[in-house]
Amino acid sequence: MDLKQMRENERKTENEERKQKMIEAAFSCFAKKGVEAASFSEIAAEAAFGEATLYRYFANKETLALECGKWFWITVYDFMKQWSDTPEFQAKSGMEQVESLIRAALSFYREHREGFRVIHNLDGFLLSHRVKPEQLSAYEQAVDSLRPCLCDAIQKGKQDGSIDGCVETQELYYAVTTGIMSVMQKQAAGDLLSSDAIVDSDKKLELFVELLIAGMKSVYGKREG
Repeated sequence: MDLKQMRENERKTENEERKQKMIEAAFSCFAKKGVEAASFSEIAAEAAFGEATLYRYFANKETLALECGKWFWITVYDFMKQWSDTPEFQAKSGMEQVESLIRAALSFYREHREGFRVIHNLDGFLLSHRVKPEQLSAYEQAVDSLRPCLCDAIQKGKQDGSIDGCVETQELYYAVTTGIMSVMQKQAAGDLLSSDAIVDSDKKLELFVELLIAGMKSVYGKREG
């Protein structure tokens, strides 16, 4: 590698590090104030860069918000992948793997509650700003990166008999993920009504997870006899 190439690589690395710092700063601001309310000047200050520098990397808030969303879902994927790539997980039946992944999602939520609050807020922001489908493509891919892990577990369950072979894999995947992610985002967003605080938010989520697992086993689990 010649000197010119080395310098180009150094600049590329520096640019990537700057961009990542800006994404993390924006995520922090979004968690505190919401995507709509957080300004570019506040994000630039949080990242310790000038506002003009921020605009060189991100043309507008929609672009920056989508990058924040991608970063969050990639973080979720990395966590779940690390969880599922263990010999202990691989030795489980398909149904046991699905249950383990649901519990892993709950564990991730406990450590990254503010992230789910940002995602809850981000969905509304993207809808209100009418972001075009082509702009959402990379973000959707990041969200969809979670699908193979759970779908593989469902398929394994159908093959080993721990999950009813008649269940449609994609339907069960979307039912499970839509349910648990929606509840997590709602709980992370905070209480709106006084009645929301009657039961502790963590307890409500734990109960939902137990009901989801029990219901899945009851409806789609292995039938004895």
